[in-house]
Amino acid sequence: MIETIRKALLPIIEDKGCHLYDLVYEQEKGENYLRVFIEKNDGTLDMDTCVAVSELVSEKLDEIDVIKDEYYLEVSSPGVEREIRSLDEAKQAVGEYVYIELHNAVKGVSEAEGTLLSVEESTLTIRHFVKGVKKTLVTDYDNVSFLRYAVKF
Repeated sequence: MIETIRKALLPIIEDKGCHLYDLVYEQEKGENYLRVFIEKNDGTLDMDTCVAVSELVSEKLDEIDVIKDEYYLEVSSPGVEREIRSLDEAKQAVGEYVYIELHNAVKGVSEAEGTLLSVEESTLTIRHFVKGVKKTLVTDYDNVSFLRYAVKF
């Protein structure tokens, strides 16, 4: 069902200058939700775009009629601290401020927040600070248990 929905919605989303970050159909507190996470191709998202995409998605879903139960439709941004889910997404995040958790600590560091300096093949390099001292964390992508964008204060 999700793949059918994805294929039906992609042209609508792309036509609005956006890309699909994720599509989730789940139950929460006894209610069904179809959550469509989008972002403009320039990395932003505004309310007008969300509303326009939501209306078009709703029409398309009525047309293809693949969801038989009642559900709530949510169209939104994946959020500023969204997860970086693949090596390709990590490559796109070079230069960005990120939060990383590791399976196995590297030089005593199991988690860090800093700037993703590079992704070479499958090696990530992050500049972070420990008590005001600049440090560099280098690890293989396979050692990453969690990676997301972070907000720098």
